[in-house]
Amino acid sequence: MTLATSNAHTPQVEPGHDDPYRWLWLSEAEAEHYGARSTLRRYVNEGRFPTAEKVGRSWRVRKYDLDRLTRRAVPPSYDDVEAAASAVAGQAPAFSDEQVRALSKAFTEQLARRQAVGA
Repeated sequence: MTLATSNAHTPQVEPGHDDPYRWLWLSEAEAEHYGARSTLRRYVNEGRFPTAEKVGRSWRVRKYDLDRLTRRAVPPSYDDVEAAASAVAGQAPAFSDEQVRALSKAFTEQLARRQAVGA
């Protein structure tokens, strides 16, 4: 992948590169017609891009999150799902003992069903 730099903080990816898992800076997403940078920044703040990542003062998002806005959905990778789940879990309040037991029971039952069918 060839990178050209328009300024020190915003590397540009060569046109035509269609990897759905690649990161795009908001300025790159704007250049690829996903919307105005201010709109994309608002979407980041609203949580519409679960894998958005702040690097310095700039934000970058996965292309599949941008594609999802235009109905060209690509499923996220396992690592992206794990990262999003960790972010949500990190903000959640602590579970009560009763909630822990209920979740444990649900997970155990799900695991038993999967093992029974060989999933």
